[in-house]
Amino acid sequence: MISIPREAELRAIARRRIEQGQLPSAVPSRIWGGHGTGQLCALCDEPIQCGDVELEVEAHVQGVARTIRFHRACQAIWQIECAGDDYLKNHL
Repeated sequence: MISIPREAELRAIARRRIEQGQLPSAVPSRIWGGHGTGQLCALCDEPIQCGDVELEVEAHVQGVARTIRFHRACQAIWQIECAGDDYLKNHL
């Protein structure tokens, strides 16, 4: 479980990376999950250990197709920020 101060920090990082084009601004329709492979999480920059769930999304980032990996909690935070970004685009 992520602590509330850490969640706020990660949400700010997600927003910044979405705005800078480092993370996609929309969640793809397909997400794969499995055991962690030691790759770095695209949000918190920490390794996703073999005992962790690793979620993968394929998306275009700055025009390049990439596989993006997240911890389960980090993916949820990114998805929340994507939803907020979609809301703002569609309602302002």
